[in-house]
Amino acid sequence: MFQQLLRSAGPPVVGTFVKIPSLEIAEIIGAAGFDFVVIDTEHALLSVRDVYSLVVLYSRMGVASLVRVTDHGYGDGQRYLDAGAAGILVPHISNAAQAEATMRQFLFPPAGTRGMGFAARAGVWGGLDGGTAEYVRGGQEEVARVAMIEEREAVEDIEAILAAQGVDAVFVGPGDLSLSLGVPGCSPQVHDAVTTAIKAAVRAGVPVGTVVAGAEQIRLRAEQGCRFILVGNDTGMISGAARRTLAQAREAVGR
Repeated sequence: MFQQLLRSAGPPVVGTFVKIPSLEIAEIIGAAGFDFVVIDTEHALLSVRDVYSLVVLYSRMGVASLVRVTDHGYGDGQRYLDAGAAGILVPHISNAAQAEATMRQFLFPPAGTRGMGFAARAGVWGGLDGGTAEYVRGGQEEVARVAMIEEREAVEDIEAILAAQGVDAVFVGPGDLSLSLGVPGCSPQVHDAVTTAIKAAVRAGVPVGTVVAGAEQIRLRAEQGCRFILVGNDTGMISGAARRTLAQAREAVGR
């Protein structure tokens, strides 16, 4: 589903990070009309069962669900794909060799090492039309394998990362880039590094996305060629709404 969104014409698709394992919050996010979500196992205490439940619910609402995994190891990524996740985001991809080695886990042989899970949800419990051949085809062609560009080294090696086997898209993370560069997130150096990575991806014809704050930044990254945009996260939305509601109430009662 996410791969289809990336291939579609028109403006960038818009998503948000998901950190809360709540069916109610998921329904609110889905009903709001987001195109996709990134379920965040790197920075949120989500279990495999939590992720599975969220993937099922979002997919039923027509929202593409991707999962940001915790690291580069042979962990739960394949389980998320067999649960029906539309893609995987791999954090802190620093160079092309790392990109290829990591993405192999999410490709079937001979290109990679992903195992056969046809009896799982992605294979419609063994009843997928087209059988195992369609399960494998979908896993190779419809799953989005996204490398996260979050360090100085990654920006310096961006062209090789973009050409690495298994990399279907890249996501540029300004927050971790600022840490890697040793400067505040609002610094020109961070802006320029993000722009460099975006422009390289556009030249290479690889879909690219980033996280943005505010309409001006959204317009800029869209004009630069981003195909997907992430705006905030569920915890931030709830926190912001709670603070605004309380501020309005205190203003009304004179506190």
